[in-house]
Amino acid sequence: MADPDLRKLRVLRELGERDTVGAAARALRLTPQAVSQQISSLARESGVPLTEPVGRRLRLTGAARIVLRHAEAVFAQVERMRAEPAAHRGGEHGEVAVAGFSTTLSALVLTACPPARGAGGARPPGRGPPRTAYP
Repeated sequence: MADPDLRKLRVLRELGERDTVGAAARALRLTPQAVSQQISSLARESGVPLTEPVGRRLRLTGAARIVLRHAEAVFAQVERMRAEPAAHRGGEHGEVAVAGFSTTLSALVLTACPPARGAGGARPPGRGPPRTAYP
């Protein structure tokens, strides 16, 4: 199988969610012919049939559902890939390591760096308690 194209995978997902080529095309703002071409191309690349005709509709095959299961994981990873750099750029993500004697750390660093808190005093997502607390 060639490297998967995210656009084609999104078309397959829409077809699975909407059950008709026309509905998937409207949701994606494509023509029905473009949806059919994307699905056919993905089927050729994967080497297995992804749809089967049922009357005037297309039904996803078991192979298509397997591809979609993996595609959902890819989509989730792409979302994390987009979100994490944005959070890092905004100063919401990152880690600082500090080393020193406990007397120095407790007197200087810990008083200078209060725990990060979000709205309402809660820690932002992904921020747990500090790894090491000094008295």
